[in-house]
Amino acid sequence: MNVLLRLSPTILALALAMVLPNPNGSVAPGSLPSVTMNVASAAPRQVEATTERAVARDYASAWQAMAEALNQNRSSLLSANFVGAANDTLAATIDEQRKSGLRQHIIDQGHTVDAVFYSPEGSAIELHDTARLQLQLLDGSKVVSSQDATVHYVALLTAAENSWKVRVLEAVPGS
Repeated sequence: MNVLLRLSPTILALALAMVLPNPNGSVAPGSLPSVTMNVASAAPRQVEATTERAVARDYASAWQAMAEALNQNRSSLLSANFVGAANDTLAATIDEQRKSGLRQHIIDQGHTVDAVFYSPEGSAIELHDTARLQLQLLDGSKVVSSQDATVHYVALLTAAENSWKVRVLEAVPGS
């Protein structure tokens, strides 16, 4: 069995989450992962074009921050993009990684995202994400395991002061 699959469900679900620079060029250092949004099925309210752009930008930024936090085992990198359950779960995962001496490197190859719910008052949006990732588990600088994966996520983002923050990020079982 693959080492990534033997990790706790929390680490596995979160390992399938963010972006780090790819030396092969899929995401350059400092750039955001590709997020392709489809808002046609969002209900009960239509997503405005400015909101669509902001959600895509902030969701990509959250993936980048999560990948960096998981790779560096630094939960302090999460607070600008995550709140609530997503922040708590990621921080616990990073703590578990730090204790075990492991870290995760995620090479993000892009996200196809469908907005399925946009709250009537415009304060929350539910996304269904199909993420293409390469997941690496590292012990120090040694790659212990590597796998390519297509993972489906459900994400709930809520409006904050001047951005959208990820409140829930869950891998869909069986993906």
